Amino acid sequence: MPDKKAPCVLEKCSWCCDPVKIGPRSKHAPSELKIPVDASGNPLWKKREEVLVPADDFETQVIDTYDCVNFDKETGLCADYENRPEICKSTICIKDSSKLSLREQRKKFTEADLIKIKKT
Repeated sequence: MPDKKAPCVLEKCSWCCDPVKIGPRSKHAPSELKIPVDASGNPLWKKREEVLVPADDFETQVIDTYDCVNFDKETGLCADYENRPEICKSTICIKDSSKLSLREQRKKFTEADLIKIKKT
C-alpha cells in the first residue's frame, strides 16, 4: 500500500504515536491488533497502563495506548520512518476530500479532548 499524504513529517506532528493510540473505530481494533515487530521479531510497541477516552464519548470509546520504541521524543519523529510497519503507514488524520486545509484538519483531530484513565 503506498503511503497516504499526511502532514506528520511536514508539520512535525507526532500526535498519533506519542503515544500510539488504537481505538475501537480503527480498522486495527485492540482485540484484533498484532503488535508490530522489528526485523529481529522484537515488539515495537509497549502497552501502557492507561487508556484514553474522548471527553464527549467517555462511556463507549476506549483508546488503548502504547509507547513505540522507534519514537524519538526529542525530535517528535520516527527513528525508522522509512521502515515503519504497515499500521503506521496506513494511519492518517486527514481526508483528501475535505474542504479544510491540512493544518485545519490536523488541528481539529489532534485537539480533541481526551481523558487519561489508569487501568487497574
